[in-house]
Amino acid sequence: MNILISVIKLLGGLALLIYGMKILSTNLKKLSGGKLEKVLTSATDNMFKGLLTGILITVATQSSSATTIIVVGLVNSEILKLKNAIPIIMGANIGTTITSQILRLANIDSSSWLSLLTPAVLAPIILLIGIFMLETAKDKKKNNVGEMMIGIGLLFTGMISMIDIASGFSDLPILSEILSKLSNPVLGVLAGAFITMIVQSSSATVGILQALSTTGIVTYATTIPVILGQNIGTCVTSIFASIGGSKNAKRTAAVHLYFNLIGTILFLIVIYAYQYLIGFPFWQNTIDMGQIANFHTIFNVVSTILLFPFINVIEKLTMITIRDKKETDDDDDETDYVSVLNMLDERVANIPNIAIMNSTAVIEKMGEMAEKNFRRSIQLLEDFQVKKLDKIGEREKAINRMEQVVTGFLVGIGSLDLSEQDNITVNALLKIQSEFEKIGDYAYRFSETVEDMHEKNIKISEQAQENFEKICAMTEDSILTAIQAFKEKDLKLVIEIEAIKEFAEVQKENYKNAHIQRLKEKTCNVESGIAFIELLTICEKMIDHCLNVSIATMNYMTNENFVTKQEFFKKIYETQSTLLKDKLNECSHRYAN
Repeated sequence: MNILISVIKLLGGLALLIYGMKILSTNLKKLSGGKLEKVLTSATDNMFKGLLTGILITVATQSSSATTIIVVGLVNSEILKLKNAIPIIMGANIGTTITSQILRLANIDSSSWLSLLTPAVLAPIILLIGIFMLETAKDKKKNNVGEMMIGIGLLFTGMISMIDIASGFSDLPILSEILSKLSNPVLGVLAGAFITMIVQSSSATVGILQALSTTGIVTYATTIPVILGQNIGTCVTSIFASIGGSKNAKRTAAVHLYFNLIGTILFLIVIYAYQYLIGFPFWQNTIDMGQIANFHTIFNVVSTILLFPFINVIEKLTMITIRDKKETDDDDDETDYVSVLNMLDERVANIPNIAIMNSTAVIEKMGEMAEKNFRRSIQLLEDFQVKKLDKIGEREKAINRMEQVVTGFLVGIGSLDLSEQDNITVNALLKIQSEFEKIGDYAYRFSETVEDMHEKNIKISEQAQENFEKICAMTEDSILTAIQAFKEKDLKLVIEIEAIKEFAEVQKENYKNAHIQRLKEKTCNVESGIAFIELLTICEKMIDHCLNVSIATMNYMTNENFVTKQEFFKKIYETQSTLLKDKLNECSHRYAN
């Protein structure tokens, strides 16, 4: 019963240590205000810079898992390239060893003045400072610092608790028996990997070993395979983080696994070959907290030195094991919207600058898919195929799904503590993605009308066909210009859409009048006339929504909240009347003849 109580207390200390690390890491990220991610994304021009960045970020966050998760998210969002992520992950493995070096302070001789730096002394002081800051904090920054201090205090308190409990295990025969089993390299590696997968922290596993080392019965033979194994077990965090991600996100997690797996195998071969052939004189000697921390550091540093020159090889290995999907149709990549939505990753949802950038990319894709649907719908008039119609339907469903996801993502971003400019941007993006979705709806409605015409064998007259081709050209140009204006934030493109809209409205009335005349002359029947008017109306609506995109896009350039159409027109006619007139003349030459 006493043993059970002691084990429960030991697990309680472990829980405090892990929770303290989590609080520390979370609040350090909050204090960075997205700067950690910016630093990571900037460390792409030099492999050594990437390695150093990985080390420093992990030392700052006290978690290699936090660093690798961020890296997986950035690669998944196509902000960071796979090759540039590899040295960062290597650096993270070195940076994580700082935790065990800090925890070794608990082993300092109490008679030395350095005992003032032990966790037993620092923990209550840091906790008191943290609680005081929380109680007196008047802003978020001081509150985060206070929580960070509490995290450090809990981490130290957990370690102290583990050491106190573990020191009483020295006389337990069962513990000696278990530890002797772990000296088997296979069992030791598996145990280290399994424990790390359970606690989701390599530092916690090393902390457990350091606490148990105070019993005086933990040897080098027991410790080495467990430390090697925990480096494999820690990869499970990045693997979980990559689930549902892009191919490169999965490859990033694979890099983490391959790096630690190759390093572990190399160390196992060298260490156990030497032990078998010659033998280490200290192999069965007891190991202390400092020596455990040192071996943990040596393993990760040496593995990095050995594998750093082979970054290109590791990248190719991941490309071979996680292959790109072969496309069998030029439309397959468009309907596979899952890969596009991977950019709206929850790992970057609380990083405003990256989240907004990713949302913008997804919305651009929505516009491109809507334009492609319209173009494919026009082609159905000349060459109707059920397969092509089905593709249009699939793409429309993808656009609708993207609209749902990006709306939820943007609403989530809007709940963050954003700057005024970011708030304006999020509002504009919400409006623009809705407009692109409506353009997609009308493109699909266009295809349905064409399908109905095909089923009823409705043909439009030659003159109507000429008019129809012109209005379709105006519509497609409007969509393409709206997408370009959204991407480039160019006022001239916004004016161009307004010019196309004005010209299209006049031409539509002309086309209607010509249609009525054809009905009177009986050169056109009623059914074809209804279909013709329906297609004209759809095109007009699509151009209207393109103009709405341009109005919302103006907010990027003017930093204003949404303006009404009346305000938009007033601003255009007051400040850009000459440019508008020139664009109208261009439309006249382009579409009228």
